[in-house]
Amino acid sequence: MRIVEGGFRVAEGGFRVAVVGGGPAGFMAALAAAEAGSGSELTVFDSGIPLATVLRTGGGRCNLTNASHGIRELAGCYPRGGKFLISAFSRFGPTETMGWFRSRGLPLVEEAEGRVFPRSDRAEDVRRLLETEARRAGIRVRARAAVDLVTVAGGVFSLTTRRGSDSFDRLVIATGGRSGHGLAQSLGHSITVLAPSLTALAAQESWAGKLAGLTLRGAGVAWHNEGEGVTREEGDLLFTHRGISGPLAFRVSSRCAFMQISRASPLRLSLTAFPGTHGAELEARLLALLAARPRQHVTSTVSTLIPRALADVLVRLAGLSTDLPAAQLSREGRKRLAVLLEGLPLTIVGREKGTEMVTAGGVRLEEIDPRTMGSRVVPGLFFCGEVLDIDGFTGGYNLQAAWSTGRIAGLAAGR
Repeated sequence: MRIVEGGFRVAEGGFRVAVVGGGPAGFMAALAAAEAGSGSELTVFDSGIPLATVLRTGGGRCNLTNASHGIRELAGCYPRGGKFLISAFSRFGPTETMGWFRSRGLPLVEEAEGRVFPRSDRAEDVRRLLETEARRAGIRVRARAAVDLVTVAGGVFSLTTRRGSDSFDRLVIATGGRSGHGLAQSLGHSITVLAPSLTALAAQESWAGKLAGLTLRGAGVAWHNEGEGVTREEGDLLFTHRGISGPLAFRVSSRCAFMQISRASPLRLSLTAFPGTHGAELEARLLALLAARPRQHVTSTVSTLIPRALADVLVRLAGLSTDLPAAQLSREGRKRLAVLLEGLPLTIVGREKGTEMVTAGGVRLEEIDPRTMGSRVVPGLFFCGEVLDIDGFTGGYNLQAAWSTGRIAGLAAGR
């Protein structure tokens, strides 16, 4: 045995490993480090309540991962960091993650679009499992213990909290946001430009607010990125009092995280309920419906294709009366409707403050070894989770990145 600063005894050959950040990535890293090095001592520091973020994921249900993709398809669901994650996913991807939780007594269910949840629908069960596993592994968890300063000398990391200082052989930084980025910079790492991602979007058009509460299933949007051509995304869209939200809006916000969006420089979207369907086909479908019920109002006819409230919007935008009989609809009016069905213009003028779910940007990936999550700048230093320049869409992708990078970082730190 050897005695280190603070009076703790560590078995010969073991390490004192500190994990800064008590979220999903941090706990997975600590558990993996305990598994890799049976003689090591593990301590998790969290500035608040450990694993509180787990309770907020998936609407309180905890969307653990997404099981609908192969590794390379999965990597494509990360606007930033996808290629970097391929190595981690090949070793600890969705299949391994689900197996890890199931083997520890947590039944899972797979729902639409590959989203995986605890069968109980309780995020608290995920949190309890991780806490239980940490206790079994002998991991010390220090709540409300923000790490204010980290220094390294002679291969030893000194961590300072308001309760004092302690020394460790290995350090895993798993806390995102300003604190994690600040610690990374203090140790010689660079941070990319940061921006809010997965946000609701504010629209200029007043009709969008009048549709508040309406969900458009399987919708599609397209927009033009200067120098990149047209970008398209699909998913469910929710109209809000100020614009749009839901998975599809979040995908747009993620793709455009670093784009300056304002009333002076708006993002012009083309919205459709029929992604991949051309206007000529939509006009033919509309013509058949109009011919079948000539006495029906045009709005009622269009509402057989899209929700009634949205149909009313389209008819008005086409310059038509909402009580116009189908038999009186002109060819020009029908074409205007078909054009709007194919692509309804929606002008995005900003992001909804306070709705961001993740931060785009972080520790520059070129400075990290993807095989170990180890620093290329400081030996014995590792990173995982949101502190890295990695972010994914909604649907379990960000948690999967946390599990994968946490597992890889912990295994390397504990050896």
